Amino acid sequence: MKVHNKMTISFHEKIEQLAKNSKRSTKLIANFLDGYADGWHMAVRESFRPQLDIKFTSRVQEKLNDIKKAEKRHVKVWTQGPRIAFDKGHIFFDTRLGYEKWDRALKHINRACIVIEAKPNDVKKKKTNNNKGQNELIHGFVEIELLTPNRERTKLISEDLYKMSQNEFVEFLISGNLKRS
Repeated sequence: MKVHNKMTISFHEKIEQLAKNSKRSTKLIANFLDGYADGWHMAVRESFRPQLDIKFTSRVQEKLNDIKKAEKRHVKVWTQGPRIAFDKGHIFFDTRLGYEKWDRALKHINRACIVIEAKPNDVKKKKTNNNKGQNELIHGFVEIELLTPNRERTKLISEDLYKMSQNEFVEFLISGNLKRS
């Protein structure tokens, strides 16, 4: 992800900055194409925008009119926030075909995961010496069960359990890479 000064920042840093600044960003962690997060390893449906804290919000936009006078108007834009919130029961496949009729889907799935326990990210006001307060990100977590098809491709079998932060889970959905905590 890029910022204006051409430095690359990590996903974790971006989410931390969003929490601290308490302002939603128009730079999204996911762009959706044909109903799925474009370029992600796992097939994450557009219906998961709320869990990624991607919302359609109102913004004020200023534009100069014909007589060089600033006009303000409200526009709706997609914005990113820090409250990542995947929950128990959410399931993801490494292919869009995983969401097809089950006997057909099993022929194409190589990897799946199901969230078995979770707590969302949150943002809290932290007291400081000058009593102004500063926002801080309270990291949530997910515990997932990683599944792969059996040899006959008739069912998914449990491979392992992983526990990670909500942010690390998003990184897994994007890259397919899992780290042991």
